[in-house]
Amino acid sequence: MATKVKAGRIILVENKNRHFAAKEYYSSIWVEDEDGSNERCLLFTERELNIAERRAARNVEDIPKKKAITNFFD
Repeated sequence: MATKVKAGRIILVENKNRHFAAKEYYSSIWVEDEDGSNERCLLFTERELNIAERRAARNVEDIPKKKAITNFFD
């Protein structure tokens, strides 16, 4: 089954109930299952995004390919 890739947006959000050593901001990403169900918001620290980016760089064979038309509408 081919995966339809859609571009997402990372939005910086304030950590409103911040504890002593917590970061001031999170990166927020809204995601949903491939069929459009189970929409939810994920919060990441900058460190967590960097870890995910390094994982993707090491495993490029696992990254779904975007069609040219997807890039056109991004």
